[in-house]
Amino acid sequence: MQVNNARLGPVQSGVAAPATIAGSPASGEDKAARRERQETPLSAPGRFQQWGRLGQAQNRVAQLQAAEQSLSQVYLQLRTLAQRMHASAMSPEQQGRWGEQLARLSEQLQREGQLDARLQPRALEGDAARYRYQLDKVDLLGPRPVRERVSLLLAGQQQAMGITIAPGQRPAETLAQLNRHLAPLGISAESEQGRVQLVAKGKADAVLRQPILMQGEGVRVPAGEPVLIKASPEPDALAPLAEAARKGELLSEREHLNRVMTRIQDYAQRLQAQRQLILQQMADDWPAPAIEQRGDAAPLAGPASRFEQLVAALLAQANVSRHNAVALLRKE
Repeated sequence: MQVNNARLGPVQSGVAAPATIAGSPASGEDKAARRERQETPLSAPGRFQQWGRLGQAQNRVAQLQAAEQSLSQVYLQLRTLAQRMHASAMSPEQQGRWGEQLARLSEQLQREGQLDARLQPRALEGDAARYRYQLDKVDLLGPRPVRERVSLLLAGQQQAMGITIAPGQRPAETLAQLNRHLAPLGISAESEQGRVQLVAKGKADAVLRQPILMQGEGVRVPAGEPVLIKASPEPDALAPLAEAARKGELLSEREHLNRVMTRIQDYAQRLQAQRQLILQQMADDWPAPAIEQRGDAAPLAGPASRFEQLVAALLAQANVSRHNAVALLRKE
């Protein structure tokens, strides 16, 4: 099994001084402005705010690092399983041992609390978080010989959304209709094992936790009075693998294993993006002396302050954390 290469370029541990032309007026002005910022002492409230922001950034990086370590642990085990399945047939006894191993891994992840049952890092915030729910009690994508108009009313909405499913209509056309209505809510519709899967970003998850009021014409959805249909949250990602292994039917879950590994890579990339955002905010918001690279080209008088040393250490920690997970996701 080949896994997509998720390597990224190195993150700079500081903001490099801009290139200048010796003797040019602009370069002199830049140096003078930089020297003025460096020599202007911060007020006590300013120093307090700097330390506060540093503490928040350090805590955030630590959360991202812990999540990456848990992701890396899961990915390594699943990659080993995938390689074993690809290399040769596995006996029922071997599959049984894998089932027990996956069950123990799932219990360990629950105790650590860094990942949810779907292996999504809890450290992901805002639009970086994704929550999946499946409409497994109604078939909106399967072919039917009869046209049907289906209405859906989501929690908190004043107006129902309507879609028309023509005879023999392709699933992609049905999903396109749904996505036109769902996109403003931060929700998208996908196909998963022949059923509609709804994916919520961030706080839109609260909408999908509530039942959906649906009405049809008796083909896919009952006619007459609207019915409440609750979408099922995506199940524990490791449970189907562990159960199939115990039954000696692990090969039947090969596609599921591939999807889980791909999703882990996606989560790892989102964690890296959030870390990049933290580093960029440090570069944009904090005074130049705190993050500017020290070198022979721009020497500064005296040793680095305690604050500067901590910022440098935080940047180094972020880089080490990033490479810790990325190195495990490389294609072999």
